[in-house]
Amino acid sequence: MIDYSKKTYQQLVKILDREVSIYVRKTHQFGDGYCTCYTCGKVLPIGEIDAGHYISRRFYATRYELDNIRPQCPGCNKYRGGEPVKFRMRLVEELGEERVKQLEDMAVMNGDRHLPREVLIEKIEEFKAKNLTL
Repeated sequence: MIDYSKKTYQQLVKILDREVSIYVRKTHQFGDGYCTCYTCGKVLPIGEIDAGHYISRRFYATRYELDNIRPQCPGCNKYRGGEPVKFRMRLVEELGEERVKQLEDMAVMNGDRHLPREVLIEKIEEFKAKNLTL
């Protein structure tokens, strides 16, 4: 087991980001390890696709909410700013307007307030365990 007490806050965030990204991409993969971009439909190998966020990762309240994260190609995620309009439309189709509004409210109410270290560590362990079962 990793001694998280020696990790900086940003190192913990980076570890958790990686674990969540692996989980999102693996749970949306099909065939022999491919994912479809949520916003443009492009199919890429799992290692070439990003875990894109509808609501920016700077909002920690929704940064690790799985309903806020879907596979996205680098073109949509990085070069086209995440395609938030298309992303939201797809989320509304998939989850409903009420759930999307809940995510938006969570981000607004909590701002970019950071999560406590203990929460990051709990989430790291949670997603590591989930990833082992995939």
